[in-house]
Amino acid sequence: MDAIMTKIECPTHSPELVQNLSCRLHKKSPNSGSKSYSAEFSLRKDVNDVRGVYVFSFKHGTSLINYTASEMDYCQALAALHSQFLYKMIADELRRVSNFPLHCPFKMNKRYFIDEYTINSKLIPSYSPEMMFTSDCNIFIKKRRAIQLTIHGRIVRR
Repeated sequence: MDAIMTKIECPTHSPELVQNLSCRLHKKSPNSGSKSYSAEFSLRKDVNDVRGVYVFSFKHGTSLINYTASEMDYCQALAALHSQFLYKMIADELRRVSNFPLHCPFKMNKRYFIDEYTINSKLIPSYSPEMMFTSDCNIFIKKRRAIQLTIHGRIVRR
């Protein structure tokens, strides 16, 4: 099975806190999906209070299913070892391809990046059906919605 990302969106909801936010898929051709994405941002001040709401959902046939939905303190999550499979997969890859700190604060005017984040296809069970998915992450800084990163894609047979 392969995970193909088809669309990425990353609006800034608090430009007074977040600057230079950008994201992009790495497409091999204009009509194909992507197996990786990159994003970057910087902050206008040091930040210790970062929370997030993460929802991963998939559509199989006509059914839309929220596989997981959670709220978490990202400052604590940066240093945590995750036991839940999906969070562990995400955290391991983020540690590999980003320069996020292992603990807060996120420093002002530092360029933080995710460079060619991929979904490890070996971790997708072979019995998974083909489906569409949405990964939606809303990040709140000091209780204000600041950044959203939404990725749409599909799981397909190789």
